[in-house]
Amino acid sequence: MKPGESVTKIHLTLAGVGKRFGRHWILQDINEEFTGGDLIGIKGRNGSGKSTLLRILCGQLTPSRGSLSVEINGKGISTNELYQYVSWAAPYLEIVEELTISEFLAFHFKLKALLPGLTLSEVPAQLGLDHVRKRKLRDCSSGMQQRVLLGSALYADTPLLLLDEPTITLDEEAISWFHQQLRRFRGNRLVFVASNEAGDLQDCQRVLSLNSGI
Repeated sequence: MKPGESVTKIHLTLAGVGKRFGRHWILQDINEEFTGGDLIGIKGRNGSGKSTLLRILCGQLTPSRGSLSVEINGKGISTNELYQYVSWAAPYLEIVEELTISEFLAFHFKLKALLPGLTLSEVPAQLGLDHVRKRKLRDCSSGMQQRVLLGSALYADTPLLLLDEPTITLDEEAISWFHQQLRRFRGNRLVFVASNEAGDLQDCQRVLSLNSGI
C-alpha cells in the first residue's frame, strides 16, 4: 500500500443541494458526484459558501434543500456517521494551546488512526517541527500552528480530507512543504481544497466555482 492510501473507499453525491441562512441563499442547486482519488478545488468570493459547502460535505451542516448521499465501501451510511471518516484542517478550528506539539499530536491520533506506514514519533519531523516538538502551541507562530493542524488532517487514515484555506498563514517555504505533503499523502482519498489562492488549487483535477458572496 502506498503512503496516504486507505482501504476505505468513499463516494459522495450532492443532489439539488442548497443552504439558506435566514432569507439569504448561500448555496443553490448543487448537483455533483465525487469519489475516492478525486482532488477537488472550491473557489469563490468571500461569503460565497466555500466553508459552508465543506461543512455540508462532512455532515456538520444539513442542507436547506436537496440531499447529501454517502457510500463507504459501497454501503450507504447516514451523515451522522460521517465524522468517523473525515479529517479537516482550517485556520478557524480551535487548537489546544496548553499542549505541546507532541502532546497535541498524541491526543489527536488517539481519535484518528495514522495512515499506514507512519508512526507517531516521526510525525513532528514530517511536519518540519521536530526541533520544537516539546514547545507549547501557545508559544508557536501561527504558521507553525497551521502546520500542526494540516499534519493532523493529512496524516489521518480517513477517506475524506477537507482543507479550508490551507496556506493562509504559511510562508513560501511552508507552502512548498504543504504541496509536497499533499501530493505524497493524499493517496486514494477524496480531497477538497477551498481557497481563492490559485497556488492552493494547482493540483486539483477540477474546481467548483461558487458565484454568490459579498
